[in-house]
Amino acid sequence: MDCRWFKTNHCRSCGLLDLSYQETLALKEKKLQSLFSGTKLELMPTVGVLAAEGSRNKAKFAVFGELDHIQFGIVDGTLQFRDLEECPLHMPGMNELLPHLKLELKQFKIPPYSLADKKGELKYLILSKTQGHEEFLLRFVLRSKESLDRLRKMTTELLRKFPAIKVVTANIQPEHKAVLEGDEEIVLTSEQNITHVFGDVTLSLGPRSFFQVSPEIAGKLYKAAGDVVRDYNIQSFLDLYCGVGAFSFFAAQNAERVFGVEISKEAIESARSTVTKNKIKGEIGFEAFDVEAFLQTQGAAYEAILVNPPRRGLNENIVKSLLKLGPKVIIYSSCNAETLARDYDIMKEHYTISRAQIFDMFPYTEHFETLVVMNYKGA
Repeated sequence: MDCRWFKTNHCRSCGLLDLSYQETLALKEKKLQSLFSGTKLELMPTVGVLAAEGSRNKAKFAVFGELDHIQFGIVDGTLQFRDLEECPLHMPGMNELLPHLKLELKQFKIPPYSLADKKGELKYLILSKTQGHEEFLLRFVLRSKESLDRLRKMTTELLRKFPAIKVVTANIQPEHKAVLEGDEEIVLTSEQNITHVFGDVTLSLGPRSFFQVSPEIAGKLYKAAGDVVRDYNIQSFLDLYCGVGAFSFFAAQNAERVFGVEISKEAIESARSTVTKNKIKGEIGFEAFDVEAFLQTQGAAYEAILVNPPRRGLNENIVKSLLKLGPKVIIYSSCNAETLARDYDIMKEHYTISRAQIFDMFPYTEHFETLVVMNYKGA
């Protein structure tokens, strides 16, 4: 991937860009094997991107400069701003939208926030694009509601000029510190969700919903988990940290009973809104609940449980609850192989790994997604 920012040492986020793509995949496989050195781990072929360019569907920009010269970029370790537009990872259309946003922000007098002066309004811009429907979601992170009326008028203009923009929100983050977003999200459009399409599966994505950043790899990851449900003839499936229901909907094509749990109410509302748009074999349901609390009160049995936790992995109480439920299959999707290995170390007395596969969600970085299938030894 050709990147002028990397060549000039302006941005080193893609720290492996000086290697060939196949070399980066080999490094990730070696790291995963080393973390499971005490376990017989036979890796299935790694799933990589066809091309890193245009593979990423989400961009987060710090906003800085003056109203007449707005810049989008990053804040480095010394709290200095660095202009960083035209990242080659972004999906087509994302970078092209940025100059138009600058013009609109200038016209409607929504100034960047200044860290030095503690003045201004716009702190961050978060931009997402979907696969399939090619829809945009824009989030403007503001210091206050002072410019909210102007942003509403600007939103009307954006929708008129750019029909692909479906959702625009204002997130209010009043604190003077390096926090990306605040608790209050104000939707400025009639639409509240954008739509991802993966073959037969439709997903609805809200402003604060978590979603994988590479649609190409995400679709293959979800299908791989769905194939496990089919291959093992799983009829009851519990999806923990389900987000907007991606794994659930792929599982529901074969399982009779699917249930997803996620603490985000917005994500659960998004999942519920797309139930009728998907192919469902039997029953499917979603509940906004803390995963640890849910498992402590859970009495129903499931043949398979999928966990897709954040980078910190599972805590000991959650692992104990999973072992108590004792499903015949645990599917673990992890963005942090170190916490995955730590959690499996507690489970290995009762479960053995039958499948392990890397999904290269973050090309040219040291990060990767891992899908592991664990089989109950007593089955």
